[in-house]
Amino acid sequence: MNGQSGGRAGAPRYSPIILIVDAEDSSRDAASTAVKRRFGADYEIQAVGSGAQGLDSIRRFIERGYDIAIIAADIGLPDVDGVSFLERAHALEKQATRILLIPMDESHTNFPLSQFHRVRRATALGQIDLALVKGWDTPEEWLYPQLQEALTAWTRAHRPQHLVYRVLGDPWAPRSHEIRDILTRNGIPFRFFSLESEEGQRLALDHKVDGQQLPALIRHDGSVLQNPSSAQIAAAHGISTRASREKYDLAIVGAGPAGLAAAVFGASEGLQTVVIEGQAIGGQAGTSSMIRNYLGFPRGINGSELAHRAWEQAVLLGAEFVFTHEALAVEADGDGLILTLTDEEPIRADAVIIATGVTYRRLGVQALDRLTGVGVFYGAAGVEAPAFSGEPVAVIGGANSAGQAALHLASFASEVVMVVRGHSLTAGMSRYLIDQIEATSNIRVVLSARVIEGYGDARLNALQIEDTDSAERTTLAVSAAFVLIGAEPHTSWLVSVSRDDRGFVYTGSDVPPEYWPATPPPLPFETNLPGVFAAGDVRFGSIKRVAGGVGEGSVAVGSVHQYLRGRMKA
Repeated sequence: MNGQSGGRAGAPRYSPIILIVDAEDSSRDAASTAVKRRFGADYEIQAVGSGAQGLDSIRRFIERGYDIAIIAADIGLPDVDGVSFLERAHALEKQATRILLIPMDESHTNFPLSQFHRVRRATALGQIDLALVKGWDTPEEWLYPQLQEALTAWTRAHRPQHLVYRVLGDPWAPRSHEIRDILTRNGIPFRFFSLESEEGQRLALDHKVDGQQLPALIRHDGSVLQNPSSAQIAAAHGISTRASREKYDLAIVGAGPAGLAAAVFGASEGLQTVVIEGQAIGGQAGTSSMIRNYLGFPRGINGSELAHRAWEQAVLLGAEFVFTHEALAVEADGDGLILTLTDEEPIRADAVIIATGVTYRRLGVQALDRLTGVGVFYGAAGVEAPAFSGEPVAVIGGANSAGQAALHLASFASEVVMVVRGHSLTAGMSRYLIDQIEATSNIRVVLSARVIEGYGDARLNALQIEDTDSAERTTLAVSAAFVLIGAEPHTSWLVSVSRDDRGFVYTGSDVPPEYWPATPPPLPFETNLPGVFAAGDVRFGSIKRVAGGVGEGSVAVGSVHQYLRGRMKA
């Protein structure tokens, strides 16, 4: 339940291990020397010459309580294939980053094409985390940047950091889950303590925490927030919750991929831009543990990290963000538009982009609704996964987000059962995810099934599923269920905007003629309300992918410019 974990539980603190496994003496010595020169002050570098020695070393490190940051193995070990070795190593130590070492081609300038198929397959199946060439002349070019990136990611996930908050409460209370989710999705370092634990009791006593007003957030400066609202957390953390101007050129509702892209392009092109976000940047994409098919990230990128990079880029270009407020209405107002918000003065703008995305659909099982936040979770598994180490869990759904959640959970849970309504995964999931799921031994996929009941008093302990073909019922003993069964748009507040029967917003040529009788027709991404645009998952006909949302948010800004030029001419 930690926002940031502190390595192997109960172990003494030692420098983490970087293990190099390579039978070729010259390349092993060169790699070991180069890595020690750059990283030796913070990591212990160990090098061995065979797969058997490597596995023995890993077992010994684990017995002694060492954390292993990186295991790098040559693809051609004498006693075992490098990929197979890394699979065995991963079974012993799931936290370590797995690197496959590949000899350079004969020109000493490129990745060897002869090994490309093996590397691609190992990556697709989740057997390795990345591949690096060996035999380089300049480690500054071929080794250090990639290794630093891997170590940075490992450190963020597995080493203690400066904690902004220590959160104290009941681990199974829904509000405790909400607080952890808010802090995690916004990238705020924290650690959670149960009030019943010894350390939790000490914190409560030292900081005079009122046990009737939980959860409590203890800041790094010692101040305490008792059962705070999201706005109170934001204010304490210095996050802006108020607009600084009376009017903007462009207001964007939603800070998911589409909204963030629109903010970057709007601000970079000189528009006074404000983004309104009620919860956290990144939307659903921000909860993804790993996005592997986003352009420019061959080794994949965590959804939260991608969102925070985009947020930082937008801010540096001049975009303003207003957090913790939801939009309630958008209406024409004289020569512009007015956005009505919760607990905030209205925001006026010349143009508005709706990028509110979608929210996960509920199962509609009463027993599971009662257990939401206490074993039943809607959305990806990033914040809760470590709490279920060694326990069986279920993932309900068969699309990309469900596949990503299952793979992430498999690193912690004893078994992950995917419950999928469809007859196969191919209809809604990318091939690379299907390949990884099939190659992960502790993921079991149950097709043609639906959840009909849940069991548990204080927390979930079992699900009942039904085969949609035979009506046969089975009980699954699970400690948690992560529900990702499709999504519905959050658009009930758009009373003046035309939508389909599911709530997705019509734009451009899809706007029904009765809603836009005039000529010329709406601009691309423009709704039936002039000056109001929609982009990303919320839009009718959009491709529900991160890259699709980014593309639509970017292109929608072009239509905004065209609309504003038309107004100036008028």
